[in-house]
Amino acid sequence: MNKRFSEIWLWPAVLAVLTAFGLLSALLGTGIWHWLSWVAISIPLIVIGYYWLQDKSRR
Repeated sequence: MNKRFSEIWLWPAVLAVLTAFGLLSALLGTGIWHWLSWVAISIPLIVIGYYWLQDKSRR
């Protein structure tokens, strides 16, 4: 348990910020903001899919 707080929570926090940015930009913006929201929401989904597929292949 020698890991620092930032080592454990850095990437979950980054994914949370990307998700929040994607949702807010989709709701409040138009034009380029919709494309940015798609990108921002896609990144956490890609990460989830990557680790989910890795877990399935280990079983």
